[in-house]
Amino acid sequence: MVIEISNQVVVSNTDPTYGPVNCNGNLRLYRYEKGMSFGRHFDGSNKIDRYSSRNGNGYTEITVLVYLTSCQGGATRFHLPHSSSSYKKKSSGGGKKSKKGNSKGGSAASAAMNMNDQDRDGISFEPEAGAILMHLHGDRCLEHEADPVIDGVKYVLRTDIIY
Repeated sequence: MVIEISNQVVVSNTDPTYGPVNCNGNLRLYRYEKGMSFGRHFDGSNKIDRYSSRNGNGYTEITVLVYLTSCQGGATRFHLPHSSSSYKKKSSGGGKKSKKGNSKGGSAASAAMNMNDQDRDGISFEPEAGAILMHLHGDRCLEHEADPVIDGVKYVLRTDIIY
């Protein structure tokens, strides 16, 4: 999987030895029930000590979300820097899971992006069982959020690609 990712995603670095080395062993399982959302946030990059001796690298750079179920609502919504909500200073994380649908708080590699969403800012990725969404994080992360789940339960498995 790591080789396939490196062929599809370009992470700029002048070091010719720089590339994906593994998935983060810190797997996270998220469960969103009806009405739950996750506020606007940026995914921060983390140093993974096990890989940091390799040329001083060892930082996570890509978020990988594996959707385990389908549900109504619950889209992952990316906000471009020019969205109507001002582009806030990036911080590590910062979102908050909420039982209410009005919680306030990059690029994606998969099919199912909905770019015709007229009622809200941003570009949404609708959850579908088996879909994988990947986006850059750290300094190049787009602000994003999880819309409220309208019906069903959304399960998402998360890891990161380490460079």
